[in-house]
Amino acid sequence: MSRAFSTTRQHLARWLGYKKELLTPEFKWEAEHYSENGAVKKVGEIESIEILHRNDGTSPIHQSRYNPKDKELIISARITPADGGKARTHHIYANGTGTMRVGG
Repeated sequence: MSRAFSTTRQHLARWLGYKKELLTPEFKWEAEHYSENGAVKKVGEIESIEILHRNDGTSPIHQSRYNPKDKELIISARITPADGGKARTHHIYANGTGTMRVGG
């Protein structure tokens, strides 16, 4: 009698840029949630997530300059797919959702 075994490999994305541990608790949880759900649905398996920020060490939480009509606070993250696809900038909101803009 033989048994079939199935192994699932969970890929852990590398976090780069601003340390996610320094984000507010709300944004830390939401960034992790988006990376495991929304971003994976948009780009597939993720190689790395770089939280974009100014080099002066200030918080990366800001209002979008890409869409000035959007008054919600966001963090911008450059997400690189594991399949070798182009890295794109995603805006991650405090509610765990996010958007992706082409060419960002």
